[in-house]
Amino acid sequence: MLDPSPTGAFPVVDLAFAVAGRQIPEDYRYLLWRALQPVVPWMDEEPLAGIVGIGLTLTGTDTALLSRRAKLTLRLPRARIAAARRLEGIRIRVGPDEIEIGAARERALQASPTLYAQLVVLEREDELGFGEALEEKLTSMGASCRPILGRRRTLRLASDAVDAFPVALHGCNPGQSLQLQACGLGSRRQLGCGVFVPHKKIENLE
Repeated sequence: MLDPSPTGAFPVVDLAFAVAGRQIPEDYRYLLWRALQPVVPWMDEEPLAGIVGIGLTLTGTDTALLSRRAKLTLRLPRARIAAARRLEGIRIRVGPDEIEIGAARERALQASPTLYAQLVVLEREDELGFGEALEEKLTSMGASCRPILGRRRTLRLASDAVDAFPVALHGCNPGQSLQLQACGLGSRRQLGCGVFVPHKKIENLE
């Protein structure tokens, strides 16, 4: 369990970087992770660090557009904020195009009764087995949230792929909500899997 510091600050935060560019592949997670590695290699060894994602405008093709207000958000322990700010001002290639990473702004995690993760990877890839494994994970964390699964998706890696499910968690109390956002669920956190954010609704998980 993670507890607030003596000053009352929660030990995990989001760091949102402004980004500038035209477009990136819709399935960008692995490419983004590889592009960030040279600057923040410690993310692979930091269990509380992960990529929340980049806000995109989907086009119905394999390419998505970056809006002027798009952000690249990382979830990090507070102790890693200074190291992560090394990303400010660099350019990285994500697919055929480059994007520029701008200034970052720290955001505290906000408790919400409903959480959502775009992708969660567990030991089981069939829906029934995944649901059972998810219930076991939640029970082990003492979380009484009700999970709802979306349709299975494929996360592409360099020469492989893994199956994952979108997951909404409904009915989290404030303490459970913060713990789940900070610790996440499952593997591939460096690719943004198992990283939960507050969500207003639990419908339309497809």
